[in-house]
Amino acid sequence: MGRKGYATSVPGTLISLLDADPDLAGGDLHGDDLERARLAARTRQHALSPGAWDAVAAVEPDVHHRGFFIVDGLLSREVEVLGRRAVELLGPCDVLRPWSWDEDGPHVQAEIGWQVHEPTKLAVLDHALIARIAPWPQIGVELFSRGIRRAHILAVALAIAHHQRVDERLLLTLWHLAERFGRVTSEGVVVPLPLGHQRLADLVGAHRPSVTTAMGDLQREGRVSRRDEGHWILHGRPPEQLRHQRLATAAMT
Repeated sequence: MGRKGYATSVPGTLISLLDADPDLAGGDLHGDDLERARLAARTRQHALSPGAWDAVAAVEPDVHHRGFFIVDGLLSREVEVLGRRAVELLGPCDVLRPWSWDEDGPHVQAEIGWQVHEPTKLAVLDHALIARIAPWPQIGVELFSRGIRRAHILAVALAIAHHQRVDERLLLTLWHLAERFGRVTSEGVVVPLPLGHQRLADLVGAHRPSVTTAMGDLQREGRVSRRDEGHWILHGRPPEQLRHQRLATAAMT
């Protein structure tokens, strides 16, 4: 996936989780109560530079570190089993605990790696933060829902990987990513992610030459195109397998 150097972590200023993602308030916090919750939800922020990230070194056992909330940026988790690699992309509002892996439990051993693809900011989730936001349980519920959303996204990606044709997997994957990251423009739905052919191959479980051929076919059919900066543009409507009403409506405007 084009590793370039190593990501470095730089402690930053405090940030409130409710400023990073107002939806964590659950929609039922207002006025003074919202402000108190906002102040209680302040936590430390780490800034990551692009490159390979040693996530295990980021754990802070002395502060009962629970994980991270992605404020901004783009990360990928790479899971390799017997030479075959699967990739998960993570972005703003995702929750992760990158060092949580049961080395004694699995019968199938996997190598886990993390890549930072653009400057990324992480909010620290630790025991002290959890204690401070206890009077507002809806914040914890919403944080939990971010984990559920991530599991759902992975389940959809797994279902896509079972499609036999590489071009179908690619098109479905791009529309699936557009659901989270896409921007509707006059040209079509832009997926503003660094998705070269090798990264797409890792995402859909195919070899790079097959992806290059399939993407060429999709471009000739007018279903996708590529901007000069490398971003993919989706044209037309989402495939029936992934048609969510919000995205289908946006794509027709």
